[in-house]
Order: sequence, then structure tokens, then C-alpha cells
Amino acid sequence: MVDYLDPDVAYLLGMIMARGVFQTEGDIRRLVIRFPYRLDTVHTLPGSTLSFDRETELRLCLDDVRRRITELLGVDVQVERLQHEVALMAVFTKNTMSWRNLQLLCDSRSSYRDFQVPEVIRSAPRDIVREFVRGIADTSAEPSAVDHYMEPEGRQRIVIQFQHDNWLLPIQVCFLLQVRLGVKVQEILWGHPNIRAPRGGAWAKEHRMRIFAEEFIPVGFSFPFKQRLFEELVKWNQERAPGSAKLCNPKARAVRSRKPRHQDERSDRLPCQVRRHFNAAFKVCVALGCQQGRRSPQLTLIDEDDGEGDG
Repeated sequence: MVDYLDPDVAYLLGMIMARGVFQTEGDIRRLVIRFPYRLDTVHTLPGSTLSFDRETELRLCLDDVRRRITELLGVDVQVERLQHEVALMAVFTKNTMSWRNLQLLCDSRSSYRDFQVPEVIRSAPRDIVREFVRGIADTSAEPSAVDHYMEPEGRQRIVIQFQHDNWLLPIQVCFLLQVRLGVKVQEILWGHPNIRAPRGGAWAKEHRMRIFAEEFIPVGFSFPFKQRLFEELVKWNQERAPGSAKLCNPKARAVRSRKPRHQDERSDRLPCQVRRHFNAAFKVCVALGCQQGRRSPQLTLIDEDDGEGDG
């Protein structure tokens, strides 16, 4: 599989991880990658002259992607318009080597609801990892002036969204960003009742990985309209909201406050690893197996009774 892996394959794998589905009906096999879009106005920064029609821009970008992967897969790839989304659809009429290789790389999983980062990507050269993460970003991140840090004119962030059913992929992508690419992740806003809706309400939403825009420069976007929006956010941060970020190190962080108990902490919509109370998002990361960073000597010396027991 290492010999099969190149930047084009890595980019395609990233798109598959983010929004891809393998479908089989008789002898017909399909790979479908969906790109949802919103119908409202693109949120830009004050004074921006950028204006886009999301559907039109997506179709133009996907035409380029279609050409890029048609030769790679050796099958017909089409761009189709669906309700509130545009889809790339590759149809395999035979059990080709490319179909089998993709299935192998995806560990025979069939949907972005349970895909995990292939082991070969974790140990791949930096340029391969970058293309993989860029494929995810092109598919499931939309640069926007909506997600800023704290005050209205604060630091702008890039948000990568992950489907709520998939709790392992965010942890694995965070590893690639921080350890392999040196991109500092600010936080993951988990779709957990203590994190998304600590006082009730809807909490089973997508997981949102937040990264300050200027920290995302080593990855960026292949889609031109997303890249132009992204570059505006970077410039805004560099000129108006300078700051420094650190690599997220869950093992060296302390809980600052306790969150109220939530009636859905043991919901069967949560995986067993996180079916309990949490006082901070980074505690969810640790429960899901995050191995990044080192234990702080200060935290080692104190008893971390932060109220996260079963009570």
C-alpha cells in the first residue's frame, strides 16, 4: 500500500474520510463523496469584497477534482447536484484494483460515520500527510468570519467538522495536525452534552475542531474560493488580533471549572468511552485515547478530583 500511496491518493482518502460512502448494489460499486453547502450569504470580514455563490463555486472546484481522480481511479467520475449538496460519484462496474485498494486503505469500513485514519497515512512522508488533511479540509471545513475567538473582532478560526457518530477520527486528525505537521489545534468542541449543551438542549451535533487561521497555513485549501476566504482570515489575525498558540497538550491541562450534571451523560448515543460526566473538552480527548503531550509535574503532585466521577 505504501507503493500505491501518492499525493493524489492521499487527497482522495482525505475527502473520503470526511464525507465519503462506499455503496454496493449487485455488481455495481459506487464511491460517493458529498459536499454540503448552505444557501445563506457567505460570512466575510468587515470591508471584504469577496462574494461567492457556494453551489457554483463548488461545482467548478469539483470539476477540477473530478479530472484529478478520474485518471487515478480509471473509472467514470461525475459531479451531481443533490438537495443542498454537490456530490462526486465514481462508478465501478468491476471489482477493480483501485476499488480494492481503497477498500483496503479504509479497513473495509463503508462510511465517514466510522472511518479512521489509515495507519499508512500516520507514518507517511509530510507531503502525503498534508494532502490527506487538505482533502479533509476541502470537504468539511468552510472558512467563515462567524467562528471567532471571544470578542467580535477577535482571532478568526478554521473549523473542521466531523460527523457526530465518529468519535475517533477527530483525535487521529488532531495527531496528524499537531505531531506530523506542527499545526496547533486550539480545541475540539465535542458533541457531548457536557460540552455542547451543558444546561440542556440539543447536543448530538457535529464535532468541531477549531484552529486559529494563521496556524492552518501549512495546510490551506485546494478550492480557490475557500483559499481566498482563508487568506483574508489569516491577514485579519496577523494585523488586528496578533497572538500566540500552543500545541494542545491534554495531559498537562487542569480543569478550571466544573460543569453541571446533564441528564444525557449516559445516553446510548454516546460511545462507552465518554458515557459519563466531563468538566472540560480536553478530558473527552483523553478518554478517547489521545496520547499527545506529557504529564505536567505539577499535576502529578496533586490529586485531580475534579468531580468527574459516576455520582
